Amino acid sequence: MKKALTTIALVLILSTSVIAGTLAMYTTTIDNVAEGSVVAKEFVLVEGGTDTFEKNVKIAPAETVDWQFSVKNYDGAIISETAMDVNYTVDVVAEDGKSVIAPLEVSIKDADGQVVGGLTSNGKIEFSDEFALNTSGQEKVYTVSLNWPSNDNADKTYAGADYGTAVKVSVTGTQK
Repeated sequence: MKKALTTIALVLILSTSVIAGTLAMYTTTIDNVAEGSVVAKEFVLVEGGTDTFEKNVKIAPAETVDWQFSVKNYDGAIISETAMDVNYTVDVVAEDGKSVIAPLEVSIKDADGQVVGGLTSNGKIEFSDEFALNTSGQEKVYTVSLNWPSNDNADKTYAGADYGTAVKVSVTGTQK
């Protein structure tokens, strides 16, 4: 009986082990199979190093005054990481407390000397340009020319401290 009891115990242990092994559940966990994040690209549009505009510059008939300004898509080592459209608005208005110099011709040229806009007397000049996507910083330089063409019959009409024209430039950049 002892032998039978031992054999039954052995068979029971063996069958329990086999059943437990074959019916066991296996679980595996893989942490962080994929992980990511996003960071905003740099978008830089700042006044460039070129600005030769001055206030209260005197002009007379047959004279021209040239000023330059520039904008750039980098600030030190930080460069804009997107291409952008750039819209310029140049307001030509009467100086505070004065009347515009009506015969004054205002024109704007790009760095290649191409005229991108102009007007006579006063108003608004609007033009567009772009910064292409590039790994190095870029700068756009423009020249604003104020020319008073001589007209002996009308020149004296605009002489004196009662006449002055102001030029103001504003720029808007938009990601493409």
